Amino acid sequence: MTENINIFLFKSEGLTENFGECLCKKVIHEMGFSLDNYSNVRRLPGYPQVKEVMTGIGGCLNTNIYELYIGDHIEKWYVWGSGLDCALRPHLKLPKKILDKCIITMLRGPETKEFYNIEGDILLADPGYLASYFFKFPPEEKKNVFVQFYYDKEVNRKINGVDVYLSSLLQPDVDKSFFSVLKNISNANIVLTGSMHIAIATHSYGVPFAIVSKEGRDSATEHKWYDTLLNIGLEKKDIWLCNSVQEGWEWWNSIKDKIRPITKEYQEQIIRAFPFEKE
Repeated sequence: MTENINIFLFKSEGLTENFGECLCKKVIHEMGFSLDNYSNVRRLPGYPQVKEVMTGIGGCLNTNIYELYIGDHIEKWYVWGSGLDCALRPHLKLPKKILDKCIITMLRGPETKEFYNIEGDILLADPGYLASYFFKFPPEEKKNVFVQFYYDKEVNRKINGVDVYLSSLLQPDVDKSFFSVLKNISNANIVLTGSMHIAIATHSYGVPFAIVSKEGRDSATEHKWYDTLLNIGLEKKDIWLCNSVQEGWEWWNSIKDKIRPITKEYQEQIIRAFPFEKE
């Protein structure tokens, strides 16, 4: 039996929280587990008594994260859906001595699996696909929604055709902001976002989505997007940037027959891949 799970989900300091990290924690709570959350910057190296840790969402599989935020005293590193960072950085590749500590039950996608030459039948998925499994909302009027990525500092950004503007940075009331975002995306016509976990949650509900730029960068070229979208049926050539609702629909209509829906069976596979069991 596991009472508390030591979890690390990278987050910035402060009272705000990113949607993806919040979603992962809430999903684990819905599965009936308690968490000891070590997601504050540079916290784990100061806790040598912590011998086991789990990472869920995010680009945590690199030596930078390991050395700065996790630490050599960790004996077991459980991986439930973690993946590569935005870019392929071979100099930050985890060495074998660290990978040997990893108990991998789920990886985010095929790019991560290939990068680390991980063999075997590992489930490829993200915990965020459980959003629609655990959190349901009554139908509301359909609107076009934009959810801004939390690192995107452009203020008062306007996108053609958008009705509702939200942020993936949850503040000041994290719970209220989280459920507001989830309710809006679950009821949307289409969601435009630079946040991968907003897109993952949106797809979980069967709602169309499209990728927008963040801070002037083409977020559609990031390996975390490739990792995620290749896993559900797309090819790299299919993934491109949209900066209006019209462009979003054009992209979605170009890939909607290729992209795989998130089924209840797949969601239950994700739950079964969770590396801990209750009594």
